[in-house]
Amino acid sequence: MEHIQVIPEYRIRLTDASIATLLGISVEEFHSLNHRPIEAYEDENGNIMEFYILVSSNNDPDLLSKLNSDSSNFIRFKPEDVYRLYV
Repeated sequence: MEHIQVIPEYRIRLTDASIATLLGISVEEFHSLNHRPIEAYEDENGNIMEFYILVSSNNDPDLLSKLNSDSSNFIRFKPEDVYRLYV
């Protein structure tokens, strides 16, 4: 099993291009996206289980259709995918 470096949530810094890559959209589309910052979900031991971003349902419907969001407009990311793009 691959060892994943654990980086405290407060140290996660992603460029706009990196977040756009995670979302599967262009940087220009990301800049037009109304969203909350990326946050981490931790288990009871403080281990980061996933990262997520909440996007507004008031975004352009065509842009929303490109995103892999759930019914509550959350988009979830595996920690290793976020860590790969960490700067």
